[in-house]
Amino acid sequence: TTDGTQDDDDDGYEYEYIEVEVDEYDDRGVAPAMLKVYNPEIRLHMLIVHGMLHLVGYDHIEDDDYELMVVREDEVMAELKKRLGDDFG
Repeated sequence: TTDGTQDDDDDGYEYEYIEVEVDEYDDRGVAPAMLKVYNPEIRLHMLIVHGMLHLVGYDHIEDDDYELMVVREDEVMAELKKRLGDDFG
């Protein structure tokens, strides 16, 4: 819309557009994905997976660690989507 909000016709919610600065060298991982995903259910899945990976020891401070964490996030999200099917979001 012209007032700075984003309509998502699929779920009837209206979301406010907020510009966030993200390191552009890699568009994988939670932070860049949050710029593109507006469905609150899917965003919640992403944040929970990201947080749980931190709790079991993953980190993304160093490039190698970032690579491992992003790959694992993708694996877990794919498995979650497979198991939840239509209930994924």
